[in-house]
Amino acid sequence: MTGYILRRIGIAFVTLFFSTILIFAIIKLPPGDFVSYAISQSGGEGGLSSIADRMRQFYGLDKPAIEQYSRWIGGLVRGDLGYSFLYRQPVLKIVWNQMGWTVLITGLSMIFSWSIGSAIGIFSALKKYSFWDYLFTAFGFLGLSIPSFFLALIIIYMCISAGSVVTGGLFSPEYAVAPWSWARFLDLLKHIWIPIVAIGTAQMAQVIRIMRGNLLDVMNQPFIKTARAKGLSERKVIFKHAVRIAMNPLISLAGLSAPALVSGIVVTAVVLNLPVIGPTFIVALKSQDMYLAGGYLLLMVVLLLIGNILADILLAWSDPRIRFD
Repeated sequence: MTGYILRRIGIAFVTLFFSTILIFAIIKLPPGDFVSYAISQSGGEGGLSSIADRMRQFYGLDKPAIEQYSRWIGGLVRGDLGYSFLYRQPVLKIVWNQMGWTVLITGLSMIFSWSIGSAIGIFSALKKYSFWDYLFTAFGFLGLSIPSFFLALIIIYMCISAGSVVTGGLFSPEYAVAPWSWARFLDLLKHIWIPIVAIGTAQMAQVIRIMRGNLLDVMNQPFIKTARAKGLSERKVIFKHAVRIAMNPLISLAGLSAPALVSGIVVTAVVLNLPVIGPTFIVALKSQDMYLAGGYLLLMVVLLLIGNILADILLAWSDPRIRFD
């Protein structure tokens, strides 16, 4: 087991290195740079070439691309993601300030979607072709077809129609900058369920469909018939044998879901005014703040690699048919 984990970590580091090359190439592809953006925003026209040259020299944008990449990758080794030109502070500080809320919202959304989606998928498979099965199937297709930001708008409209004052964000105006207290925590609970439901519904619909299909397929396998022939209770056959195997594709999906949820809540975060990192990434792309945009993309790669490693370990642990070698 230890050798398997070390091999996976080694592969992850190699993948991360080549990902940094691809990320840097992508953020350097658009024409212009942050200096061009800053001058255009200030309304400057021609005749500012000397100022632009001094700004590029100050930010290090006049260096060759290979030298800029070397400086960036050297900083990554030391835990430095670079310096944000737009916000004039280290990228790591910006990411750290917004990562807490990002992890909280995406984590709660995953718990919401996986727990409820798995339970509904199992129930739907056991009640195959019943009214409830058709109802949850319709819900699954509806959840997959409605964008999360549009669902968030529908939820806000329903809240306002019901007389609620919750219109977005994570706090009411009086608690936005207030110190933590029991009242502020309760106010957070009044707001945070909207992004959790809006973001998690589409993922939950996907989990329902996968769990239902996999469980129906596993229930027809020979080992299930053998378990029943041995006289095991139906409950033990389903939850100890069938569900355990049917969960494998969901475990693999979980490894891909963390970065997908973080990147997928960008529009929803803008609609709901959430203090997560997605909207900051959009601003970084517009302003060509290369180190901030690169830091966000690098974060997505790290989340994907960590998710895949954990998913592989869970698969090898949960299914005896999977070997480490």
